[in-house]
Amino acid sequence: MVDYFNKIREDKNVVEIYKKIHEYEDAEGGYAYHDYNHVNNVASYCEKILKSLGYDNDFIQEAKVAALLHDTGCIKGKENHAFRSYEFAKKYLKENDIKLKNESLVLDAIKNHSDGFVTDNIIQLVIILADKIDIKKSRIGEAGRQLKGNRQYQYINDIQFEIANNNFYINFICDKKIDLEELNSYYFTKKVFNSIKAFSNKLNLSPKVSINDKLWEEFYK
Repeated sequence: MVDYFNKIREDKNVVEIYKKIHEYEDAEGGYAYHDYNHVNNVASYCEKILKSLGYDNDFIQEAKVAALLHDTGCIKGKENHAFRSYEFAKKYLKENDIKLKNESLVLDAIKNHSDGFVTDNIIQLVIILADKIDIKKSRIGEAGRQLKGNRQYQYINDIQFEIANNNFYINFICDKKIDLEELNSYYFTKKVFNSIKAFSNKLNLSPKVSINDKLWEEFYK
C-alpha cells in the first residue's frame, strides 16, 4: 500500500494551511489550536486506539489520513469547519490521484467529526474521541493559558491509553503544578469525560480513567 499518510503529511501545501491556521488562532485569541501539531496528535491517537481494537495497518493508515485532513477548514475559522474540511479533502484526494479503499468512511468522518457518537463509522468515532481528548499542553493557545479552567490543560504533559480485556484505559500524565479542583470544575473537562463515556458505550468498553496513575475520581461522579 502507498504510504499516503506520510505523503500528505509532508505536502508543503498541507503544512502551510496548518501554519496559517495556527497564526489565525493566535491572532484571534483562540484557546486551543487546530494546527499541524494537533492533527498529528489526533492521527497518533487514532493509530493507537485502532491497533488496540485489532484493525490492520492499511485501514489504520487511511484513518490517519482522515485525522490529518480533518481540520483544514479551520483556515476560515472554526464555525462550519468540518464541512469545509470535507470539501477540501474530497478535492485534494481527487487532484492528487489518491485512491483510498475506505474513501467514503474517511470523507464522512471528516465531514461529521463535530457531531456526536451516533454512527457506526469507526473512523469517525475514533477521530471524535481523539480530537476531544487532545488537551495536553501543546494544544493550548496563549489565550487559553490565561483562561481559568482552560489554563490547567497546559500542565497535561501526555495522554496514555490502551484497550484490553474490554476495558478502555486512559491515563493523563500531569505536572504537579496542576490545580485539580479548577480542572474538574471547568466545563470542557466534562465534555472530555462525556466523549470517553460515549465512545466506550458505543464499543461496549468499560472506561478506566486515571490522572498520574491514580483513579480520576471526578470522572465517576
